[in-house]
Amino acid sequence: MTGNLQAIGFLFTWVLGWGIGGSLIDAGLIQAGVYSLEKGQLGTAATFTLWTLLWGAGGIGIYRRWTQPKPPGD
Repeated sequence: MTGNLQAIGFLFTWVLGWGIGGSLIDAGLIQAGVYSLEKGQLGTAATFTLWTLLWGAGGIGIYRRWTQPKPPGD
């Protein structure tokens, strides 16, 4: 059961981090004037696509590291 709870906690944290991180990056780029919501949401789509790729790669790396079998004797 502990393994399932860890997996659920990891997934919940990952999704929350993805949403909050993407929104903060998007808001920062809009505030800086990199793109505007009045001219369409292509910038937002690009931001979330790139953020998803980066956040996903990081999540996969961390998950693999955390779920590695421990060496004997540890």
